[in-house]
Amino acid sequence: MTYRCFFYDENAYFFEGMKASISSLFRETRNVSFSLTDDYEQLIDRTKSRIEGNQHLWLFCDLDMLPMERFVMLNRMQGCYKHQNKKLVIMLSNHHMPFFLTIYNLFPQAHWLMKNEKMEHIPAFLNGLNQKKANENRFSYSLIDYTRNTLRSGDVHHLISCNEWWLIEEILRGKSLSNIAHQADTDIRKISYVKRKLMKRLNIKNNIALFEKFKWLTPSR
Repeated sequence: MTYRCFFYDENAYFFEGMKASISSLFRETRNVSFSLTDDYEQLIDRTKSRIEGNQHLWLFCDLDMLPMERFVMLNRMQGCYKHQNKKLVIMLSNHHMPFFLTIYNLFPQAHWLMKNEKMEHIPAFLNGLNQKKANENRFSYSLIDYTRNTLRSGDVHHLISCNEWWLIEEILRGKSLSNIAHQADTDIRKISYVKRKLMKRLNIKNNIALFEKFKWLTPSR
């Protein structure tokens, strides 16, 4: 079997650590290759690449690396995980955790890895990823633990819908509600109602606080 591991990331140290862990998993075979890029179009090209026979492609995507508009960019990647031998791993940071269930809703068949996961838990994640069961999701240990505790506590006020995510991105891009309504060909009162309801639920007082809450949606570079 041949394994290709493609990382959409800019952290070379993280890449080298994951490369060592994956190489250890496949130490009995030499047919493992690795590549690292911060070019989004290269990521899209990999998602569209054909997989044949005993080839396997693992795509590791750092959510923070996605360019603006992230909601649109994620939707461009929707088809990449539908092939049994092609697996997409979305890599998250701590600031994504309160909104994980919303992000998960976009990619219910993807796999999820915290970038600051303890090294002792990485082999179990990779072993699970390598299992032949195509329809099982893999989640890193700390993400499972966080989600379990959140659901148990009932602290789910951070949940936002895909439509709310889209609206937040448009606001963060500096668009007025009237421009957003015109673009979406809908009544501005509906847009305004969704925004007011969201901000009340999240206890956000103004657009500055909204930006601070969702600044992870904007590219850091």
